Amino acid sequence: MKTKSVLAGIILATSSTVAFADQFYIDAGIDFGGNANTAAGATTTGWVDEALFKYESVTLVTDSDGNGPDNGDAISTMGGFVDGDLLSVQTNLFSDLSPSPVFGGPSDNDIGSPWGVTFQFSLSGSLGPALATDYTSGDVTFFYYDSGMGATTDFIELFSVDLLTVTQSLGGPSLKTLVSSVGAGSVNGVAAGDVFNFADGSMTDLLGNMVDIFEFIDFNTNPADVTTVNNGDGTYTLTGNHDGSLSFQIPEPSSLAVLSLGLLGLAGAARRRKS
Repeated sequence: MKTKSVLAGIILATSSTVAFADQFYIDAGIDFGGNANTAAGATTTGWVDEALFKYESVTLVTDSDGNGPDNGDAISTMGGFVDGDLLSVQTNLFSDLSPSPVFGGPSDNDIGSPWGVTFQFSLSGSLGPALATDYTSGDVTFFYYDSGMGATTDFIELFSVDLLTVTQSLGGPSLKTLVSSVGAGSVNGVAAGDVFNFADGSMTDLLGNMVDIFEFIDFNTNPADVTTVNNGDGTYTLTGNHDGSLSFQIPEPSSLAVLSLGLLGLAGAARRRKS
């Protein structure tokens, strides 16, 4: 019974989307299809709300009290495509965009074939009450790839995000992350930082103007797809298959201005009370 509870708590998160997510489009730098409707030319997808993904993970649980995985035990989770293993991309990638690209719809320059986005991640933290995964640090790095690439070393780094906070819910944790950097390479002539674009500019544009780009990552896990191994040395290894979605959120300048005015008002009130 305890094992089943752990499976339900490890690497789980809600499937709900973030309210007021900012739309984005991907510029692959080349026309791969019919492109019935695109966001910014024949090399781009249409405007989308979120990306859907699937991945495999491995979690190491350190049993601190000999009672099996429970509250307070340290956890370390890694996942995504495996270096040197091209086949691993088939189970660790953006599987679709939403709205889904269809002919006559958002875009026919669809992700997935012959190009796509894959990723690797590393997260650490501890198990919380009810065996919730309480991650406290970690990062995710996203890469471009296409059918012409011969090895995972050919993949082009697009951007990385750092974990900020974890929100627990009945489904599990939802990760709030912050874009921390963009890759130095280019995708079919498009700079890595210009592949993902928003209404106010590309990732490079926004980061250069000191604008935060938040990414929200929601996961789903079927406990029946997770296997548990007692390593016999005080640790447990859990492996599983997952799916979920991610979306972006960029603070509106007007919202930042209102926040600044509010802070100024609070400061003024504090000074009046002091005087």
